Amino acid sequence: MDLDPIAEVIRQAIGVDAETIGRLSLANAVRARMKACGIPDPHTYHRRLLETGGELTQLIELVVVPETWFFRTPEAFAALVQMVRREWLPAHAAGQLRVLSAPCSTGEEPYTIAMALLDSGLPADRFQIDAIDISWRALEQARRAVYGRNSFRGGDLGFRGRHFSEVPGGYELGTSVRKCVTFRHGNLVAGEGLPGLGHYDAIFCRNVLIYFDTPTQERVVRNLARRLTQEGLLFVGPSETFVT
Repeated sequence: MDLDPIAEVIRQAIGVDAETIGRLSLANAVRARMKACGIPDPHTYHRRLLETGGELTQLIELVVVPETWFFRTPEAFAALVQMVRREWLPAHAAGQLRVLSAPCSTGEEPYTIAMALLDSGLPADRFQIDAIDISWRALEQARRAVYGRNSFRGGDLGFRGRHFSEVPGGYELGTSVRKCVTFRHGNLVAGEGLPGLGHYDAIFCRNVLIYFDTPTQERVVRNLARRLTQEGLLFVGPSETFVT
């Protein structure tokens, strides 16, 4: 099965190539969507992708598999809290700290930011968190805010007792944290990226840049830099420190 034309459509849409997705994973996703659409061959399916934006969305949902958990790389959240205490609060007697999580996947990262800030003593009315992702399915799960055990890793799970209630199927996040985060659909790679979101004191874009080719990395970082305040911080993943 010739997947190259389909892989190119995905690369142009989200900046991720077939090798990063995995050829087998891509083939399985394409077969699943061809079956769902009643399409017998990849050539016809490629035409469907070009003609129907909704079908591309369905395929992306199958190839973008979230891998995230609460307080992943906790040093980043500790650094944010330190910045807020030492720099932002002394310079802002009023107003809101603005933070962006992009992409936010199923919500663990932006909710972690909210928990870290609340646990540091910052009142909920002093900060605002926006969270965007390309996956409608991930955003739906994030808004539902019920998580299984795989979202809780590491030794220190004290935050779970403070902010979650055990429910059938997992743990439900409390309203006090949920109301701190606004989720919306968005694509980091498209056009200028993130239109209408304003500027942020901190942007978390972690563990995604490494999957992009160099031109896409540079474009995304430029777009994010435009959204930072003059003293704003960009948080990337530990393996993405090469990005400039």
